[in-house]
Amino acid sequence: MISKYRNGEISSGQSYIMIISMMVGTGILGLARSAAAISQQDAWISVLLNGLSIGFMVGLIIFVISKFPNCTFFQYTSFLLSKPIAYVIVCLYGFYAVLTTSVIIRLLCELIGTWFLPKTPLFVISFIIVLTLIYITKDGLTSVGRFNEIVVFSIIPFIFLMFPSLSQASLLNLRPVGGSGFTNIIKGVIPSFYAFAGYEVLLLIYPYISNKNKNNLKYSVVSIIFVTLLYTSMVASQIALFGYQEIADILYTFIHYLDVLDFPIIERIEIFFTFFWTFSVLGTLTIQYIAGCIAFQSILKVKKINTFVYFLAPIVFILSLLPQNSVKVVSISEIIGKANIGFGFVLPILLLLMYILKGKRVNHEKGM
Repeated sequence: MISKYRNGEISSGQSYIMIISMMVGTGILGLARSAAAISQQDAWISVLLNGLSIGFMVGLIIFVISKFPNCTFFQYTSFLLSKPIAYVIVCLYGFYAVLTTSVIIRLLCELIGTWFLPKTPLFVISFIIVLTLIYITKDGLTSVGRFNEIVVFSIIPFIFLMFPSLSQASLLNLRPVGGSGFTNIIKGVIPSFYAFAGYEVLLLIYPYISNKNKNNLKYSVVSIIFVTLLYTSMVASQIALFGYQEIADILYTFIHYLDVLDFPIIERIEIFFTFFWTFSVLGTLTIQYIAGCIAFQSILKVKKINTFVYFLAPIVFILSLLPQNSVKVVSISEIIGKANIGFGFVLPILLLLMYILKGKRVNHEKGM
C-alpha cells in the first residue's frame, strides 16, 4: 500500500470517524444497566458527565501529542517519561488492546450465536470474526480508516430505533432529577467508562494523520459530544420506559428496549438491530486491534505491521473463548472499563505535566 507512513495513513476526517466508530460498540448494550445500578434514575446524568469529561481529555490528548506531530506513541512517551517507562507503558497498552479485542469478539459471538447462528459452535463464529479482522487490518491503518468510513453509517439506525418505544415511556421514571444524590451520580460515572472506551486510541493513531491541522482538536471533541448525546439519550429513554429498578435485572438493556413494540414492517426488530450493530462492532475491533499491533511494533522495531496482525490473531482467538458465559464476559468488560482510566485519564495528564515541566519541544524529526 503506497503511503508516506510505514503503517499506512489516515485523513483527519477519517480520524474523527474512527473515534465515533471506536466508541459506539459493545458498550451500548448494557450501559443503562451498569450506570443505573449505582445512579438509579440519574444514570443519564452520570453518562453525560462522563462524556463531557472525556471530551475534555480528548482535547488534552490532542494538545499534547500535537506538539510531536511526527513522533510515534513510543517516541514522544520516551521523550516525556524516559525510555524505560515508555517501554512499560506501550507494552501495557498492547496487552490492554489485545484483551479488549478478545472481549469484544466474545460479545459479538454471543449476539451472533443468539440471534443468527444458535446451533453454530462458539469457536467457529470466533474463528470467522478473527479471519475477518486479519483481512481488514493486514494492510495497515489506511484500510482500517476506509472500512470505518463505511461502518459509521451503521450507527444511524441506532438513532432512529430510540424513538418508537418512547410512546410507552414515562418521564416520572426519571424523577426526581438528582434524587439519587451527588455521590451516587459521581460513582455512576465509573461503570460507564467501558461504553466510552476507545478514545485513547488517539495516542497511537494521531501521528499517522496525513493532513494535521488546527481543526483536529475541535472536530475530535465534536465527535465525543456526538457519542455523549447519543449515549445519554439512549440511557434516559431506557430508564423512562422501564424504570431503573427493572433495568438492573436485564443483561442487554438496549435489545430489551427494542423488543417492547411490534413494528409493522420488521417483525423481529432485535435481529434488524443486531445486523447493523455487527458492522459497528467490527469497526471497533479493527481499530482496537491495529492499535495493539502498532504498540508492539513500535517497541520491537518490526518493519511490517502485518507481522503482528498474524502473530496476535491466535492469541486473541484463544482469549475470546475463555469466559464461561455472557455474565462473565460483561464483568470482564467492566474491569477493562476501569483499566481505561489509566490510559484515558492518568496517562494524558501525566504527559501534559511532563511536557510543562520539560518546558521545550522535542525535535520533531528526532529518532524518525
